[in-house]
Amino acid sequence: MRDPRDLYRYEDAEVLAAVPRTGLTLVHALPGLVDAGNACRIASTYLRDELRHLRLVTFDMDELLDYRGSRPQAVFDGTSYTSVDITELTLSLMYDEADRPFLFLDGPEPDLQWRRLSEALIDLVEFFDVERVVGMQAVPMAVPHTRPIGLIAHANDPSLLGRPGARPTPAPGTTPGTDGEEGSEIVVPAAFGALLEHQLGRADHPAMGYAAQIPHYLTRTDFPAGALALLRRVSDAAGLDLPLVHLGDLTDAATVALQGTLEQNGEVRQIVSALEEQYDSLSEGGAASSLATTMDLPTADEIGEHFERFLADHDGDWPDDPRQL
Repeated sequence: MRDPRDLYRYEDAEVLAAVPRTGLTLVHALPGLVDAGNACRIASTYLRDELRHLRLVTFDMDELLDYRGSRPQAVFDGTSYTSVDITELTLSLMYDEADRPFLFLDGPEPDLQWRRLSEALIDLVEFFDVERVVGMQAVPMAVPHTRPIGLIAHANDPSLLGRPGARPTPAPGTTPGTDGEEGSEIVVPAAFGALLEHQLGRADHPAMGYAAQIPHYLTRTDFPAGALALLRRVSDAAGLDLPLVHLGDLTDAATVALQGTLEQNGEVRQIVSALEEQYDSLSEGGAASSLATTMDLPTADEIGEHFERFLADHDGDWPDDPRQL
């Protein structure tokens, strides 16, 4: 195998020297074949827009992407191609709202050279003395959007799943056993994040991740609630203060628009009603707990800040139609 370090280049020596080398978490979102509801893409874009960040490392996409299968976007003005957008895979130094630093790996899932790229990332994890790696994924599930979003947790060290408020659950690709028994294994198509987590474990680096369960009928639709659910879990797992209120606003707006669509589409409304009945039935029987590590619920700070902003925006001017709130 060719030297994995040839896959990337450092951007700036001065910035590189300023990166702290203690307690860093690396967060990654690499949407690929499956990014239900575009949740990972939305989460990545949101973090880039909301947080201060500096690019540290850029990867060679000509080595990693099959452009025939992952066509770049070109802009044509009627006469000329004014731009061709080649997507990038980058590692950035980000700062949360409390000015705590973390690393963020952002870009498309590679088509090629998975093993070589995983070795390159392990090299970077060791170079920056990364303490923990946390990944995001979004998968379609037969669940309704009107219920809390479930998230499946997975890790290369089960002790990583023992945080307060979380229940250890099978990783994607296993089924839960009974009476504490191990789940039975099944074979599923892998994402690059699965290989990376596995390889990090073999190199004795803690890695974990969350897969948000997105309603299958919204797989090809932007679903900000999925991104919000993922970032809440990542914020908790990495000990970061991520700005989630604005994303909550986007989620509320998308929910209102979705409800309007459902009112006009009886077929989809029937699907949602059937899924609600199934979900509630499983919840009452206790079976739903095996599907997810946790349910996505807002924190007290989010609720308080969102409510304060809501009152300030409306200033006592209450609309007659509650759907306008």
